[in-house]
Amino acid sequence: MNIFISFQLGEVEVSNLTIVVLAFFSSFTFLAVGISSYKLYKSLINDDDK
Repeated sequence: MNIFISFQLGEVEVSNLTIVVLAFFSSFTFLAVGISSYKLYKSLINDDDK
């Protein structure tokens, strides 16, 4: 039983593991940018004069 199914993308054959790793890093980057944008937005809205 071969659990590493590969996808054919044009002439390039990509394994399942590669797609999972790319999806993980993409979602991690998306989450990091979202958190950073949220903190920037909160700092612009927060108008505390200390």
